[in-house]
Amino acid sequence: MEMRQGAICTLTWTEDITLNNVESFRQALEQLLTERADQLIVNMEAVSYINSAGLGMIADSVMAARARQKELVVAGVKGSLAEIFHIVKFSSFIKLFATEKEAIDYFSGE
Repeated sequence: MEMRQGAICTLTWTEDITLNNVESFRQALEQLLTERADQLIVNMEAVSYINSAGLGMIADSVMAARARQKELVVAGVKGSLAEIFHIVKFSSFIKLFATEKEAIDYFSGE
């Protein structure tokens, strides 16, 4: 589920986030936060729906990452997922990217 590329660690989530799997999503985010990398990406390219609990977990994880002097960004934000993130104003405190490559380029300073 996680891929290391230099100082960057990526969690790729491949299903919608619902009541059925929100606990697994929380555990995956917690695992991501324990990685040694300071630059963390949650790749949600395959996700088209996320419930409010999942949104809260992402927000909490961003704050937890900052407390550990890490940065967590979200990639794969397109379509209905982009609409959801726009409605809840996630872009005001989380960096959002359409692709994982854009997120990697951001961390690489490109």
